[in-house]
Amino acid sequence: MALKKSLDPKESSATQYLHQRRIALLGLGVENRALARFLHARQIPFSACDARAPATPVEGVQQWRIGESYLADLTDFDLLFRTPGLPTLDPHLCAARRCGVEVSSQTRLFLQLCPAPVLGVTGTKGKGTTTALLHALLDTDPAARAFSGGNIGRPPLEFVDELQPTDRVVLELSSFQLQDLDQSPHIAVVLSVAEDHLDYHADRAEYVAAKKSICRDQTPGDILIVNRDCPTARTFAAESPAALWAFSTTAPSVPGAWIADGQLWACRPGARPTALCPVADLSLRGRHNWSNAAAAVAGALAFGAPATHFAEALRAFAGLPHRLEYVAERDGMAYYNDSLATTVDATCAALRAFDAPLLLIAGGASKGADFSALGTAIAAGHVRAVLLIGQEAPRIAAAVQRAGAGEIAHCCRDLPQALDTARQFGQTGDVVLLSPACASFDQFSSYAARGDLFKRLVRTRPKP
Repeated sequence: MALKKSLDPKESSATQYLHQRRIALLGLGVENRALARFLHARQIPFSACDARAPATPVEGVQQWRIGESYLADLTDFDLLFRTPGLPTLDPHLCAARRCGVEVSSQTRLFLQLCPAPVLGVTGTKGKGTTTALLHALLDTDPAARAFSGGNIGRPPLEFVDELQPTDRVVLELSSFQLQDLDQSPHIAVVLSVAEDHLDYHADRAEYVAAKKSICRDQTPGDILIVNRDCPTARTFAAESPAALWAFSTTAPSVPGAWIADGQLWACRPGARPTALCPVADLSLRGRHNWSNAAAAVAGALAFGAPATHFAEALRAFAGLPHRLEYVAERDGMAYYNDSLATTVDATCAALRAFDAPLLLIAGGASKGADFSALGTAIAAGHVRAVLLIGQEAPRIAAAVQRAGAGEIAHCCRDLPQALDTARQFGQTGDVVLLSPACASFDQFSSYAARGDLFKRLVRTRPKP
């Protein structure tokens, strides 16, 4: 038995169903901690399983299973809520399913309980920017409240009790969060889909298949909005019976949004296209961010928001931290923090966003990426020097060498040394860009910690 989509989270039937299950939370990260609070508030018993004991208390836990074997023999539970970092194809979870144990997630439970329409955003990069900008566009409509959460940082179970049927919910959804869904958002926005998390997914095909859960269970009354410029994103249309919309930076997309003649255009079904604002008015840098803006506009239109004040919201949106974030100008050079660029495609897009000579700081922990395209982009671009750090520094240096620009690649001990080297090579008018194309976990706790250190060093470290 599964919870029905129409259930309100305050209805006794939902609570009764959960009370009847022997529940375990697998992993106590941000999402499952929110789920723990949700269950505890309803006096629903649950166990907690994790490799390590939590550093801070978790209320409501009836039984703990801590240690390296925390996933061993999960058949004494009826319902497992996995943390997003635990792959749904993990052998322990597969064994539990074969024994009839239900495997779920905080995202799946939220979709089952949510009384309001939901728009989901996925893609390899740009999800956070698109979600935040979409929320800003929806906030221009006083007729409905907007809520956002998911991978952008706020678990949606934190606000499920506030929701009314007239509200609008926007969720940023990673492949981790999409993997085990059996229902899809009413509106699905698919950004560019490339290659990522091959240290987590079996291969690219399995990664893309996980993404397709965003639309696979839609109905004919739903809406699917795809990036017309991305061949992989276009294939999602074959998975969904929903009405098809699109967005593009190269061609008109009706219904949807697009860039043409230096303007951002929008069009609802059966209406005339409207020019919202010049792309030069956007604070976001780079064509990939024009695409994110078009995606957000299409999503807001699909949600029924009037476009009357979209132009003001687009001009006011300054972007999110660690995404081509302007830091400062020092000694005639501009510094940008793009620490969230953890894939090759994201760093290549960042390189295309600048016309000035670049000193690129890249490298970090492995995600199983192929750096050939990055080497080619560096060799063909305006890159004066590449300062490489972390585990993947030698592989990126080799890719740059194969592309014919090996003389500009320099391996550095760490981020402070890379920044010092950039300042030594740099000239007035140059841009120093942190855009790693790699994860952060070899030297940092997160991409945010890496970006924050970069910003702090830029602002406080004296020139060598």
